[in-house]
Parts: sequence; C-alpha cells; structure tokens
Amino acid sequence: MEEAWKDKENFTKEDPEVFLVLIVTGEYHYRRDNIIGAATSYKRALKLYEKYEYDVGAFGFDAEFADVISERFESLAEVPFTPMHYPVKQWVYESLYDMYRDDYESYSAFTLEILNRFEKDEHIIHRHRLRDREDVIEARLEALNRRLKQRKG
Repeated sequence: MEEAWKDKENFTKEDPEVFLVLIVTGEYHYRRDNIIGAATSYKRALKLYEKYEYDVGAFGFDAEFADVISERFESLAEVPFTPMHYPVKQWVYESLYDMYRDDYESYSAFTLEILNRFEKDEHIIHRHRLRDREDVIEARLEALNRRLKQRKG
C-alpha cells in the first residue's frame, strides 16, 4: 500500500492511503505487543479520518471501518492481539475470486484461504523482517560515506 501511495504523481500525508498504512502499522505493532507503537499508529489514523472523513467504501470497506479501528484502539491495553477481521465489502471478495477462480474449487474455499492467509502466512505477518532491505542498507551506507567525506573535506 505504501508503495502504491508513493507511486502517485502527487501524494501527501493526508491521502487516504496514509490512513490505511497507519492501520496496518498499528496491527504490526499490536501483533508484537508494542502497545505504544500500535496506539500511536491507530491514534494518527483516527485523527486523519476524523479530519478528512475518507470514503472507505472506495477501498472496499464497510462504513463502520473507522468504528472498528476506534474500538480496537480503545481496548489495546486490555485485550491480547488477535487478527482483525476487516469489514470488507462483498464485492471485494467476489472481484478477487473472479481473478483467481481457476485456483480454487469453490468460492467458499477461496474465502477460507484468504482469511487463513492473513492470519497465518509468515510473509504477511513478518513482512518487515523478511523483506529485502538491501536498497535501504545501501542508501544508509551512501549517506554515511557522504557525511564522513564532508568531515574530512
């Protein structure tokens, strides 16, 4: 999502994609028991939503999506993490099923696989730990080398 947001010709930190990225970031922190990180992300997301009232339906979510996030935010300290069941509109599942119909025996097998994948797929759960960070490491090394040259020069 973050990459899609940054690929936009004109992007700002007020865009609806930022709202969604903050929610996913909150989930990432919550899963790892980083309650402060989760609370910070959820709070920022909810502030954006309150200010801009994004059309979450355009992203395929039911209208109560912000309420679900708000409830999650309020119960962070008391409730241990469980994967969130996003209030996704039916047309999203149907569209995805149409795209991948040949890979599944039935619509119900498809939806079950989707739900299980987001709860158990290690590449989704540990995305930041498993991703290729070579470009980030290289950029940091280049910046360090520039600073060292400036000190010497």
